[in-house]
Amino acid sequence: MRSARILRSVLSLSTIAAMPLVVLTVAAPLPTGAAFAAASMDAKELDFTPSELRLWKDPETGNHFWYFTYEVVNNTGKDQRFAPRIELLVDDGRIVRQGDGVPTRVNRDLKEFLGDALLEDQFEILGIVLQGKTHAKSGLVVFRADDLDPTELTVMVQGLSKETEKRQNPKTGETVTLRKTVRIDYLVAGDPRPSGTQTYPAVSRGWIFR
Repeated sequence: MRSARILRSVLSLSTIAAMPLVVLTVAAPLPTGAAFAAASMDAKELDFTPSELRLWKDPETGNHFWYFTYEVVNNTGKDQRFAPRIELLVDDGRIVRQGDGVPTRVNRDLKEFLGDALLEDQFEILGIVLQGKTHAKSGLVVFRADDLDPTELTVMVQGLSKETEKRQNPKTGETVTLRKTVRIDYLVAGDPRPSGTQTYPAVSRGWIFR
């Protein structure tokens, strides 16, 4: 049964943007990897490099949490204020915001487990990002995992670009402001529970307006 869901996941990754709970206007996708970073720098946006996705089981409660780390570098030519909004879109349409329902202790335990003294949680990382690689910031993102059945997980990151678009809401007719957002798709193949060290690399990445 799960193998069938995984096959459907592979076929349906391109349809995530059409889910009814999210109003999206898809822009032309950017290349991945180094080309993605170069395009970000050319467009005067903060350079955002995420890690693979992992699952953490809290030894105290047995609850599970999805997490990843990232580096943000300011190559825009001037200091930039960084206040990211990071959300997880599950393949059934649910949206989970970074940190919601995540105990402070879990963030602390993960930072200790990862052994990176420079990692900052969602509150610590808020503020000015100075220019250049030497002033890069490293962030930790944690989402509660209400269930482990979803095979498609999409991360949405706002706050890297100031670019916006105004579009008409097709349902209400009202004009809404969409913000340029990084979208990162992950595919969870197999049961993630047996090993907390299993990693899930991003399968696609690009810019959208949301």
